[in-house]
Amino acid sequence: MRNLLYGEWYRWKKNKAFWICLLSAAGMILLVYLTMTAAGQAMGAGGDVLQETGISGMAAQFAVGGLVTMFGMIFLCIWMVSDYTHGAMKNVVGKGYSRMKVFLAKHLFGMAVTLIMNLIIFFVILITGLVLIGTPDGDRLFFQNLLIYFGLQLLFGAAVSSIVIAICEWSRNMAAGIGITMAVIIFSTLLVQGLDILFSVLRLNISISRYWILNLMADCPTEAFPLEFLFRGIVMSVIWILLPLALGAAHFRKTDIG
Repeated sequence: MRNLLYGEWYRWKKNKAFWICLLSAAGMILLVYLTMTAAGQAMGAGGDVLQETGISGMAAQFAVGGLVTMFGMIFLCIWMVSDYTHGAMKNVVGKGYSRMKVFLAKHLFGMAVTLIMNLIIFFVILITGLVLIGTPDGDRLFFQNLLIYFGLQLLFGAAVSSIVIAICEWSRNMAAGIGITMAVIIFSTLLVQGLDILFSVLRLNISISRYWILNLMADCPTEAFPLEFLFRGIVMSVIWILLPLALGAAHFRKTDIG
């Protein structure tokens, strides 16, 4: 397993897609901040738009809009599928390594790298916010709440990355992997909410959105975190990490590598 993880590390160091996606995300964050600053000044508010939103509000907007996850998931699709298209996966399996260990190493490293990217993105959101907005009153409570919020979002992001890895494993095609991933990120929350409404009309006491990881990411509060939400968020994150891992591993073991 150590050799497999080192091989993933070596390939990642030569991969430019990570830095391209990270810089794109950072540039988008800066553009949004500057646009809101310019809008506030144009309305004569002196930047009050950002002040009213706050750093926590900006972080929530980026998370709900999918910006935090989108670029990381695009990189993850490129990272996963390129091993199939370039023949690297076939070479690794051909060296006699257990398929389970090969997939587990790929899965763990992919989750770790996207976790690092999401962490850097949140750091960029925080630093840019401190520069353009400043530190709000009650510094200690603010940073404590922000730390909890970032931690939850990173956990949710790990679950989303596990789902994306499974999607890429099943598709093994760049266009299909990115297309399905973007569809899941953009439309799944609306679809799940629509199912909730349908169940409500049918008088069924079922709420799927409470357990879908992207809805948890969107509904995550930025302060006064309810204990019930924390427990449900952590449990469902673990489930959405392990379930795609199991499905992806089963498919990898039984499907030929072209």
